[in-house]
Amino acid sequence: MAGGLAIDLNAVPKKYDGLDGTELAISESQERMAVVVAPENREAFLAAAQRENLEATVVASVTESPRLVMEWNGNTIVD
Repeated sequence: MAGGLAIDLNAVPKKYDGLDGTELAISESQERMAVVVAPENREAFLAAAQRENLEATVVASVTESPRLVMEWNGNTIVD
């Protein structure tokens, strides 16, 4: 999807309460999909999702670093 991503797991909508960072990162029961949208297209994408009655939330940003970094509750849990 991108060379590098910084993901804020606290921003991920939760289907079930009590999930920890690892569960948020890998749980299939969360029933989610991911897309990468250019920053200048973010608001248009969110508006299109809303028109289609789809929940869309920004949870990550593309980074220059070729790494995947996930943070949860102020801690880096994947790097």
